[in-house]
Amino acid sequence: MPRSFVRHALFGTFLVSTTALASGVMTKTAWAQAQVAFNIPAQPLTSALTAFAQQAGLRLAYPASLASGKSVPALQGSMAPNAALGRLLAGTGLTYSISGSTVTIADPAAAGISGAADGDAVQLETIDVSGGGVDGRPADLPYQLPNSTTYISGEQIERFPPTSPSDIFRGAPGVLSGEGRNGNSVDVNIRGMQGMGRVPVTVDGAMNANTVYQGYQGIGNRSYIDVDFISGVTIEKGPSTAPGGGIGGSVRMSTITADDILKRDEKFGVRLKAGLGTNTSKVPEYSTKGGFNFPRGNRAPGVDGEPEGMDRPGLFEPTNGNGSITMAARNDNAEFVAAYARRKRGNYHAGKHGPLPGTSGNVGPHTECIAFGAFCTTYPQWYVNTGLSPYRGGEEVLNTSADTESVLLKGKAEFGDGQSLQLGFTNFSSEHGEIRAMDMATPEQRPTQRWLSEADVKSVTARYRWNPTDNDLIDLKWNAWSSWQEIKQPTTAGSYYTDQLGLPRPTTARILVGIDSRMMGTDISNTSRFDTVFGALQFDYGASYLHEDTKPADYVSRFLQRASNRVARDGTREEINLFTKASWVPMDWLKLDAGVRYYNFKSTDRLGDEDSLIGPYIPGQPKEYDGDGAAPSASITVSPFEGIQAYASYAGGLRLPSLMETSNAYNMYISPNLRPERARNVELGINVMEDSAFRDDDALRMKFSYFNNTIDDYLSRTLDLSLPALVIYNIDKAHFSGLEFSGRYETGGFSLDLAATYYLDVEFCRTSSTCINSSLATDYATNHIPPEYSLSLGVNQKLFDEKLTLSGRITHMGPRSADFEIPPSGAAELISAIRWKPYTLVDVAASYEIAEDVTLDLSIENLTDRYYVDPLGLVTVPAPGRTIRAGFTATF
Repeated sequence: MPRSFVRHALFGTFLVSTTALASGVMTKTAWAQAQVAFNIPAQPLTSALTAFAQQAGLRLAYPASLASGKSVPALQGSMAPNAALGRLLAGTGLTYSISGSTVTIADPAAAGISGAADGDAVQLETIDVSGGGVDGRPADLPYQLPNSTTYISGEQIERFPPTSPSDIFRGAPGVLSGEGRNGNSVDVNIRGMQGMGRVPVTVDGAMNANTVYQGYQGIGNRSYIDVDFISGVTIEKGPSTAPGGGIGGSVRMSTITADDILKRDEKFGVRLKAGLGTNTSKVPEYSTKGGFNFPRGNRAPGVDGEPEGMDRPGLFEPTNGNGSITMAARNDNAEFVAAYARRKRGNYHAGKHGPLPGTSGNVGPHTECIAFGAFCTTYPQWYVNTGLSPYRGGEEVLNTSADTESVLLKGKAEFGDGQSLQLGFTNFSSEHGEIRAMDMATPEQRPTQRWLSEADVKSVTARYRWNPTDNDLIDLKWNAWSSWQEIKQPTTAGSYYTDQLGLPRPTTARILVGIDSRMMGTDISNTSRFDTVFGALQFDYGASYLHEDTKPADYVSRFLQRASNRVARDGTREEINLFTKASWVPMDWLKLDAGVRYYNFKSTDRLGDEDSLIGPYIPGQPKEYDGDGAAPSASITVSPFEGIQAYASYAGGLRLPSLMETSNAYNMYISPNLRPERARNVELGINVMEDSAFRDDDALRMKFSYFNNTIDDYLSRTLDLSLPALVIYNIDKAHFSGLEFSGRYETGGFSLDLAATYYLDVEFCRTSSTCINSSLATDYATNHIPPEYSLSLGVNQKLFDEKLTLSGRITHMGPRSADFEIPPSGAAELISAIRWKPYTLVDVAASYEIAEDVTLDLSIENLTDRYYVDPLGLVTVPAPGRTIRAGFTATF
């Protein structure tokens, strides 16, 4: 079937169905008469109002203090929104009033005491809760949903400012970021699933993912973000029927809005933020060496010449900084945000306490092979590093600097009848250090300062919503976006090739080569709600489209990447999804969900075309791949008691081969019979939301889940000596199972957060009868194996009328949850498993409001100055040692 016909039919069908709904399938009634299916467990009033707004599709506004300390019983069943809100507020002494599409909650008694006349406003800090948004008490969201969801607030990110963007995921159960110290980006791993689009990351709905080739050592699936602009992160684990969901999960980031800057009734405001940090040094000259030298041959390891890189700045000496300015404006129907941020730091220094480098003594003779079991050399003496990295304690870690600039422009307009349109633009530019992974894959390889890399990422977004209050059949969302990425790295080509192009030699000047990528997509979805004699029904359905185009940046890039065996992919890929989901609440304590998602894709490889300048390496390699498939999902949720929710779910998902896996490159062969990965995920869980659990003013939240995830036809990479080539192909399956726990306890100004993950089983199966508790040799997943267990404990205490907040966090990482396979005798270890040892980190922070809207912040990362290596990296570099940061935020 022609591709264009499928696309036009898809969107035509959806447009017709949406138009039919809008034209009056249901007789319009006032919002007070429309029937909505509510399922709100017993909980604090604040979080109950959040759930009400989401389910009713309404906007609430109220002073935050009104709901403090109040709890409400469960509310379930179909009823008019005004009846539901009346039941939630019964016994609280609060009332509500309606103005347009906004429902305002007030306390008549408080208004009478203050002497406010009718129509006068009491000026208090407010919380706006918009249907479909994550506002109010987003920390409660994971404990309200019958699936594994984690939410990271902007407040959490600011409390412990990250050295690298990946640090924002610290403490999220089942979630890590690979390559956290290399490339100034994030590469999210959810329950062992990582890379190749398995976990899409979006910012305001837009993706900017790039697969960066790291030599034989592997790939990085990089997404670029600016933490200064992130207001919240929602992480969904496992396949989803919603748009943009990956087979392993999804990460949806939202940027700041006017509500993050302005108080209620304010029309204009400016926020200034600035900070200073320690523990970094200026980037040294190109080719500067660091660490211990483990030479091949007859010499013992040691440090050559003077001990450069050991001049760590003083504990309180500021060596890096950041600043941002954000302007926000709004009126009754529109808002606008403009922001600029700049961050600059040099190379950071490692900690001093831990598994430092050392020599095993001579363990030779030793035979080392370069590739494919060929080019082998036997050395009479061989020395192994007994530490995790060649860097010494407190030493400057080369190629870890970052200098970034970001711009955010964002506007939103609200129209009548529940309509809104949001437009956005972001530009992220980074000049940063980066190590080519195969050059630092083992602790014996000596680090060298390279030329800096560059990344420039732009995106535009448009998000439309139509949610009329008098029509339960329409809750329409439409998103469209496009992103452009220019990723450039220093060439590894020799001077022989640069001389031919009249370019300087790579050892004397920075010559960058890279890729140009374009991604664009759109998705549209609708929710229809019905009240029947058999219970409340809800249908969610929609479609999405994704287009990718990646190619070497220019003639020089193409030539030099070929010369240096680092050919970027050159191809296009399209993917279409259709999805639908039905929810049924036959009884107040029971909810049933079922859905299905259809996938269709096509990938075209331009390698070998006349304009690509690169010929095919493997004769007969397919130029096009396509395929389709469908995956079902189902769940059951029961609420046997107030505050207790149990669920069981099955989630199926497909991951169609990525552009990286269907387009050729140096010495890579793509199997002609690639099949999509098929996930079969089973999860059992319990949510607990108890108020007055131990005291009258406390709140207890807990979530415990068991997951058992099987990915059939898992896409892997192996070495085929008969070609010889590296081959992308399907193995029988991969399997991950484990336990997760997250909990929160609050009382007064004190809060305690706990998160833990434990893997019961991790295995890969080449065939159904050859399963091993190990990653496979030469496969990219070698360094996607998460720790067997991890634990995070956070404590916060507010003092002096909540002007002072003291915080602490302890994070512990265990060993690998699975071993790594040793290659057959005579074959080179093309992907080395990066070693880490279990470690414990301690972070502390304090925040003090010195005046209204002026706050001072202080944090200490890695308080004990621990020397450690992060999990999931591709390079053997230690993480930052003790780092102190101070900053201030002022809004006016």
